[in-house]
Amino acid sequence: MQETNLYTMIIPPMTKAMGALSKILDKAAAHATAKATERRPASYFEERLLQSQLIFDQFPLVMQIQRVSDNAKNGAARLAGIEPPTMEDNEKTVAALKARLQRTSAFLDTIKPEQVIGREDARVTLPYWKDKHLSAFDYATEYLMPNFYFHYATAYSILRANGIEIGKNDYIGGLPLKDS
Repeated sequence: MQETNLYTMIIPPMTKAMGALSKILDKAAAHATAKATERRPASYFEERLLQSQLIFDQFPLVMQIQRVSDNAKNGAARLAGIEPPTMEDNEKTVAALKARLQRTSAFLDTIKPEQVIGREDARVTLPYWKDKHLSAFDYATEYLMPNFYFHYATAYSILRANGIEIGKNDYIGGLPLKDS
């Protein structure tokens, strides 16, 4: 049985979710390709998907995926007490978003358990929390993970609302089932 700690609760689940999101994006690209015509190439449908929103005041799909990446890399870095990599928000294709998720996962792979374990009481501040902070544990469990999954679920929902054939198994990304 794996020991539960701040690292195992946060880093592997975000990495797994980004892998599942990348596979979901493969289905979105296939959907765009299937809808392509001579007059409207796959890139037309892909661009429309990336700019889709569930409601007018929410970010479009492209920004939802960028926020998934930002939450993962910035949150993991805050928990480890290191600087996150900078990523420009300039993705315009599914392939570029998949590459961003891969770079984010690769960064998470560099974070070792010993960089996070034992830092539960470390102070985490954000610029918009003006003179306030959370413990790393409270930040991770009450802000980081809910925010990460908010953007992940919204990205999933935007794609689902646009006819991409995905379901709960795609969202979960598989389970580590064992024989009884």
